[in-house]
Amino acid sequence: MPFLLLSLSIILSTGRNIFSKKISDVRFGTKSFFLYQGFLFLSGAAALILFGKIQLTEIAISTVIYAIIYALLLIFAQWFYTAALADGNTGVCSTVYSMGFIFPTLSGAILWSESFSVIDALGILSAVSAIAVSGLRHGPGANCKKSYYFVPLIIAMLSSGGLGILQKIQQKSAYAEQKSIFLLIAFLLAAAISFTIAPAAKKHADSEPVSKKKIAVASSVGIFFGCCNLLNTTLAGLLPSAIFFPTLNIGSIFLSMLCGIILFKEKISKKEIAVLILGVISIVLLNIG
Repeated sequence: MPFLLLSLSIILSTGRNIFSKKISDVRFGTKSFFLYQGFLFLSGAAALILFGKIQLTEIAISTVIYAIIYALLLIFAQWFYTAALADGNTGVCSTVYSMGFIFPTLSGAILWSESFSVIDALGILSAVSAIAVSGLRHGPGANCKKSYYFVPLIIAMLSSGGLGILQKIQQKSAYAEQKSIFLLIAFLLAAAISFTIAPAAKKHADSEPVSKKKIAVASSVGIFFGCCNLLNTTLAGLLPSAIFFPTLNIGSIFLSMLCGIILFKEKISKKEIAVLILGVISIVLLNIG
């Protein structure tokens, strides 16, 4: 059963990446962008209500505080990941975003005195190299527009790392059993912030009107995202880290890359191959160290 859930999590993570790509053409900062993000988080909350064990009684204050911080990290992770996909290759964006898991690894060594070996250090170095290579241009005459994805992608990666750290903090707290309500509050708050910002957002001349089709796509992303958060928290307690993290990350990276090639006709350059290889090496090293 754990490996069936792991396979499902890989598929859902890939689905989140691919469907996010389908709404990435909506200009960041427009009313439409924030409305789609609002529906995304609202659908994630609905998925948590449907599949999570939500208990509304005796919610700890710490759970609420963690949820507020988590909501802000969710917003930065998803908003900027969507923005990065507008110009970035799906496989590369997925790889760099996955590198965010190095921060929970470092936090374990710093905050909870978990072991940190030379192999772990080499894994961190590989991750940093992957991120650095992803920000390089193809050459002196490369189109600058294609480099714009790097900054939002780094913000998304840092935010995803923050999500992992906060998940760990919540699970090590005295109220670890409140994980479902913790996630639900966070997704609802992220949806509320997105919907609140939307009316105040400036309209651009080239922005598209809100469409039912893209609302459905954004809602699908939210369902995938909500289920992934719940599944991954559960799987972390069922499988050894050395199996769970590398399988999840490497699986979603390569499946996302394959879907990008098939669905979006993306071409893989030498630079992007280097990013993928360095990313996989980092994931393996950090989970065998």
